[in-house]
Amino acid sequence: MGSKNILLIFGLIISTYIHVASARGVFNVMKFGAVGDGIRDDTQAFLKAWAATCGDPKGIPKMLVPRRRTFLVGPADFVGPCKAKNVTVEIGGTIVAPLSTRAWAKDVHTWLKFNNIHGLTVNGHGVIDARGKAWWEQSCHNLKHQNQPGCTSLQPAAINFWGTNAGTFRDMTVKNAAMFHVTLLGLDGFEVYNININSPEDTPNTDGIHTQNVKHVTIADSQFRSGDDCVSIGDKSSYVYVRNCHCGPGHGVSIGSLGSGGTDAQVEEIHVENIKFVGTMFGCRIKTFQGGKGYCRAVTFKHSNFTNVLNPLYIDQHYFSNNPIETSAVRISDVTFDDLRGTTDIRTPSAISMKCSNVVACTGLKFNNIHLTPAKPGTKLVSTINNAHGAILGRVEPPLVGLKAAI
Repeated sequence: MGSKNILLIFGLIISTYIHVASARGVFNVMKFGAVGDGIRDDTQAFLKAWAATCGDPKGIPKMLVPRRRTFLVGPADFVGPCKAKNVTVEIGGTIVAPLSTRAWAKDVHTWLKFNNIHGLTVNGHGVIDARGKAWWEQSCHNLKHQNQPGCTSLQPAAINFWGTNAGTFRDMTVKNAAMFHVTLLGLDGFEVYNININSPEDTPNTDGIHTQNVKHVTIADSQFRSGDDCVSIGDKSSYVYVRNCHCGPGHGVSIGSLGSGGTDAQVEEIHVENIKFVGTMFGCRIKTFQGGKGYCRAVTFKHSNFTNVLNPLYIDQHYFSNNPIETSAVRISDVTFDDLRGTTDIRTPSAISMKCSNVVACTGLKFNNIHLTPAKPGTKLVSTINNAHGAILGRVEPPLVGLKAAI
C-alpha cells in the first residue's frame, strides 16, 4: 500500500473519530423521538434527551433543540445535579406550551423548570412561547373579572431556574408567559444577557424577570415588553445588577414587593443603571407592604432615561393599602438616584414620589443630577415626599419639597 493511501486512510480514521467524539456530546431531541411539528407532544423526548445529557460525564454535554422546528412541550422538570461540571441546552427552534390550562393538573407553578444544575447554559437564538392567553383570561389579576368565582390566582412561570448556580441564560426570546416569564430562585451566581421578553401590555402579572433568594446576579443587554415589572427583585436578593436594558411597556424595574404578611425582608446591594424606560407605568421603584420588617438598603438607580413615564422615581411603603395605621415597616436606607433624566406622563404630576412609612423613615436617600420634564410642555411637575431623610447633591427637577435632613 502506498504512503499516500496510508495517509488518506489515517486521515479518514482521525476525522471519523473527531466526528463521533463530538456527536457523543450532543443529544438532539429528534434522536429521542421528538417530532417537532408543534402539534404532537414532545415532552417525553425532551426529558429523555435531558437525562442523557445530564448523565454524560465528559466535556460539556449539550442538549440540542434544532432550528426550523416547533416543539410542543408540556410542564417539564429538568433536574440535576449532572455528572459534567458544565452543561448546555441549545435552543435553536421554537418551544410552545399547551394551549389548555388542564395540562397543569398537578403543579401550576412552572412550565419549564431547570432544577439544581451547576454550570448550566441555556442559549441558541430560539423562541420560548408560553401561549398564556387562556391563563390571562381566567387570572384573578385580570381587571375584566378580578376576583370573580373561578378565577385563578396562580399561573405558571414560563422558565424557572432553581438552585442553578454559576448559570447563564442568553440570546433567547421568551414571550406570552402566563405569569412571570423568567424566575431566578435560590441560586448564587447567574447571568442573563440578550434576552427578549415580549407580552402584550395588558397581560396580568407578566413580569419579565423575577429574582428571589439570589446572590450575584447580572441582567444585561435585554429588551422587556410586558404587562408588569420588566424586572422585579424579590426578597433575599443581594448583589443584583441590572444594566443596559430597554423597558417598556411595563411597570419599570422594581424592588419588591417586600414585607407581605409581616415577613422579614433582606434586600441589599441592588444596582440599576443605563435603562431606557419608554411608556412605562413606573421607572425606578421600591414597593413594600405595611407591617413588614427587615431592610432594603444599598441601592442605586443611575444613568437612565425616561420617555413619557407615569411615575419615574417611586418609593411606596403603603403598597396595596389605603390603611393609615402602621405598626412596623421594611427599613429603606442608602438609596441613590443619580443622573436620571427624561419626560414624565402628565397624568401624574408627581414625578418624584417618596412615600415612606410613617413609623420607619427612609434614610440615607441621595439625589444628584435629576432632570424630569413634562411630556406635554406647560404642565408643572411636583414631588411628593413623606418621612424621607436624605441629601441633594446636585440639581434636581422638579424640586424636592419636604425632604428632611440626613440622620
